[in-house]
Amino acid sequence: MADFVVIGAGFTGLACSRRLAELFPTATILVLEADRIGAANSGRNSGFLLDISFYDDPPPAIRAARTRLQRGGLEELRRVVSDYHISCDWQARGHLYAAITDDEDRYLSRLAVRYADAGAPMEECPADRVSEVTGSSRFLRGLFHPGTVLVQPVALIRGLTTSLPGNVQLYENSGVRRLERRGSVIVVQTDKSRITAQKVFVCANGGTPGLGYGKNRLLKVSTFAAMTPVLDGWPGAFGEAESFGLLPTLLGGATLRKTKDGRLLVRQGAAFTPAGCPSAAEFGRFSEQARATVKRLWPELAKVPFEFIWSGVMSLTRNTGQVFGELAENVFVSAFCNGAGNTSGTMAGKLLADLSAGRSSDLLSDQMSLPSPRWVPPDVICGFFVNRQIAAENRKLEEVCEMTDLEPILSASTARALPWTPG
Repeated sequence: MADFVVIGAGFTGLACSRRLAELFPTATILVLEADRIGAANSGRNSGFLLDISFYDDPPPAIRAARTRLQRGGLEELRRVVSDYHISCDWQARGHLYAAITDDEDRYLSRLAVRYADAGAPMEECPADRVSEVTGSSRFLRGLFHPGTVLVQPVALIRGLTTSLPGNVQLYENSGVRRLERRGSVIVVQTDKSRITAQKVFVCANGGTPGLGYGKNRLLKVSTFAAMTPVLDGWPGAFGEAESFGLLPTLLGGATLRKTKDGRLLVRQGAAFTPAGCPSAAEFGRFSEQARATVKRLWPELAKVPFEFIWSGVMSLTRNTGQVFGELAENVFVSAFCNGAGNTSGTMAGKLLADLSAGRSSDLLSDQMSLPSPRWVPPDVICGFFVNRQIAAENRKLEEVCEMTDLEPILSASTARALPWTPG
C-alpha cells in the first residue's frame, strides 16, 4: 500500500516524485521504473538543457508559454543540482547554431528573429569565431545562445535519483502492466507485484499508451548517436573551447558536442520505429552519416573510430502537443515532451504534483494551455509519410556531406550493445 505511485523515473517522474515529497513529507511515495535508471531517453540524449527551443511554429502565446515552462524546468534542475551537489559536468556554456549551406544560413536569420521576439537575442558568430570554438573551418557563420546548459545526462539523472527525499522509494526493472480501479484505490500491476495506491502519476512518456492514455497520439522515432574516444594526441584535435554544443539548423542535421573530457559526440539521423528497436540496416546507415559528418567538418579526424554508438526513441506528436492532467479519477498523466524532455519534462512533472494537490500557479496555467496531441493514423499509414520525410532529409544530408564510400566504424550488432556510460 502506498499513498502515491509514480510510474517512470525519467526527468518527469523524478520531478513529480520530488515535488510530491515536498508537499506531503509524511506520505509514502513509490517510483516504478521499467528499466535501469538512465538506460532510457533520460540518459540517451545529448545532454542539452534548453531554456528555449523552436521545434515548430505555434501561435505566439503557446510559444511564450513553452519558453516559460522550459526556463522554469531549467531553474528547477539548477536548484536541485546545486542543493545536492550533483556531479554531472554541469556547464552553463550556451550553445551554437551554425550554417554550412546557404539554406541553413537563411534559416539562421529566421531563427534569430524568433529568439529576439522571445526576449532572448542571440550573438552573431562569424565564420572565424565558429572555427575557433569548434576547430572546423567549414561553417559559413553561427549564432550563439547563452541560456543552454550542457551536462552528462546519465550522471544527472542518477544524481537526481540518489538525492530524492527519504519518503520516496524507487524500484528499477519494475515495468507496470496495467492499472485497475478497486473502489477508492488504484491497483498497479507489475510483473512481480500488485500495489494499491491512493493516487497514480503516469510519467512513462512512450510507455503511456500501453497504460491506456494517449493512444493513437504518438509517433516513435529513433535517433542515433556516436561518441569517439578522448581525442588527446590525435592530430587536428578540434577547437579552443574546453567543450561546446552545436544544434542543427535544419531537421535531420547533426547535433555535435565536444564533451568536457575531450570526446566528440555526433547525434544524427532518424528512423520510424513503432516497435522501438532500430534494425541493423538503420544502424549501418547512421554509421555512414556520422562518419561523413566528421570527415566533412574535421578531415583530420576522419579515421578516428567511434567508441560508443547507440539509439534512443523520441516520443513525438504531430502538433508537438502534450498529454497532461487528471485523465481519470486520481490518475494524473504527463507524456510526450517532443524531444525537449530534460527541461520541459522536469517542469511538467513538478506541475503534475501541484495539480494533484490543488495548487495553482501561472506556470500551471501555461502547462494547461498547451495543445493536446492530434490523432495519429495507424503505423502502416503513418510510417509511409514519416519514412518519406526521413528519406528527403537523408538526401539533403548526403548532398551536404558529399557522401563517399567509407569503411564502417563498428558493426551494427556490436554498436547496438554500447551505451553512453558515465565516467
